[in-house]
Amino acid sequence: MINRILIISLFITSGFLGLANDQIRFNGSAKQVAKVGERFRVVYEINQDADNFQSPNFGSLQVLSGPSTSTNSSVQYVNGKMTQSYSMTYTYIVQATQEGEVVISPATATVDRKQVQSNSIKIQIINTTGSQQGNTSANTNNKTKDPGVLQDDDVYIKASVSNANPFIGEQVILTYKIYTRVPVSNLMVKKLSSFQGFWSKSLLEENKQYQQDTEIINGEEYVVAVINKFAVFPQKTGKLTIEPTEMECTVQLRVQNKRKRGNDPFEDFFNDQFFNRNVKNISTIIKSNTIVVNVKSLPQEGKPMGFNGAVGDFIFSSRIDKTKLIANDALTLTYTISGKGNLELINIPNVKFPVDFESFDPKVTSDIKTNSTGISGKKKFEFLAIPRNGGDFEIMPILLSYFNPSDNKYHTLSSEKYNILVEKGEATSNGISYSSSAQEDIRFIGQDIQHIKLLPFSFSEHGKYLFLSTTFFIFLLLPIVIMIILIIIVRRMDKLKSNVGLLKNRKANKVAKTRLRSAEKYMNAEDDKAYYDEIAQALWGYIADKFSLKQSELSIETVADMLKEKGVDELVTDSFINTLNNIEFARFAPGDSSNKMASIYNESASAIMQAEKALK
Repeated sequence: MINRILIISLFITSGFLGLANDQIRFNGSAKQVAKVGERFRVVYEINQDADNFQSPNFGSLQVLSGPSTSTNSSVQYVNGKMTQSYSMTYTYIVQATQEGEVVISPATATVDRKQVQSNSIKIQIINTTGSQQGNTSANTNNKTKDPGVLQDDDVYIKASVSNANPFIGEQVILTYKIYTRVPVSNLMVKKLSSFQGFWSKSLLEENKQYQQDTEIINGEEYVVAVINKFAVFPQKTGKLTIEPTEMECTVQLRVQNKRKRGNDPFEDFFNDQFFNRNVKNISTIIKSNTIVVNVKSLPQEGKPMGFNGAVGDFIFSSRIDKTKLIANDALTLTYTISGKGNLELINIPNVKFPVDFESFDPKVTSDIKTNSTGISGKKKFEFLAIPRNGGDFEIMPILLSYFNPSDNKYHTLSSEKYNILVEKGEATSNGISYSSSAQEDIRFIGQDIQHIKLLPFSFSEHGKYLFLSTTFFIFLLLPIVIMIILIIIVRRMDKLKSNVGLLKNRKANKVAKTRLRSAEKYMNAEDDKAYYDEIAQALWGYIADKFSLKQSELSIETVADMLKEKGVDELVTDSFINTLNNIEFARFAPGDSSNKMASIYNESASAIMQAEKALK
């Protein structure tokens, strides 16, 4: 009887403990005092798996980004006792816009079909003087940052222009740079900037590896990379706004190990920060600043009559292929504009040919080059003209006017004047003259009718038919034979396809080693992009071939589950997954690129070798 009472008491106690552990905690937090114009975080944390998170009302605060969601779970053993924790975090980046008290209403979420509500948050917004702002900024910079929490200045995008007060039509370089002091991966454009009132052209190649550099800002080292660059040409005057661009990325943050130190010296050694691999990935959205460009109109003083909107620094030249020719022959007159500016928007004035010339629309070809300094190159206009009568003719020069922003002056360039001597053409016996042009040759046949077939004809004997002949039966049976052969081929191909999985499984290690050798060549050539692409293909391709997976089915969770199902040791699995993560994060990590690639190569080779041994 006493034993039964003890057992019932134990169950009741464990039930109450379970209820205590399952108690829902949904807290919102933010700084209590903020300055007008200051950006800060509003964080909501819940200790259960939640759905249907509903954002609060932020009042006069401007929401810059969010919510960015992250999860954190841990299992710890301290003195033989296990403790487990789990939390979901929703983070907003907001900006204070006006002085006064702001009350953020509670956020809501659903846990186990039950709606829960957070606390409300009160924030006092103050308007400080310049000196107070400087002191506050200094205190903010000196404040200790919370580990495992993404700070506002950990990663951000900055947009800048080469000239904020250009003339209409003047080339302006717009640059987007990412600044980060944490590992960043999966950088994707979520929303491009709108260029209303501008003609734009990208200056960076697609899928090009970002060129990284380092800068020291407020005593902190940042990895800096140009992620986009445009040449923009304003098409109207006044204030033009370039809206922010938004990008989504994954950042890796180190989480502080909260495990208490015990008396075991080995536990203290492996809890050291050097060995602490507690990290978490956070998906966040970063947004660039808004750019306002004040576009000036071109000066009216000294503006030429024939000006057609060319702005930049140009050279104008012309060339003719012949000045002496026969009537009905053709000549080609080429005008070339080269230099730097809005080349693609330039058209030359109409060329006036003599009335005895038949002319055609020009053939326009552009050789535009883009680099980090802007757009340059040349544009050709090829005119084809045919004189129909003999005589002496003149092609008068044409003028090209442009405005150069570097000296704020108009310039006018002139082409050459050409004197053309045309001789009368000779007539043929049929009164048809032969003519040729630079673009195509016209061949005169000399006959108006060509016979389809000439004598003699071959005839077949009367009464000889294909029906019921040997050839007839051959043609009758031929489709059946072809069908049988096709069936045999298809069945054999189906049989081979059924063994593809086994074939890939056996060759997975060999293919992975081949890709590693290829990656080593790229590493020796210091080709970062090709090296990381090949090393990633080696690991992902190995898993895909080993478990007969498609590319769309590959993920970190899939790799972990597959290796676990095959009974692979947990250390080998963790090593393989950490190698995949390190490949992605190594691209933005500061440091020596060659040492980083060598370290990644050794980790990848070791991970594939250990996995192969475990899966045999």
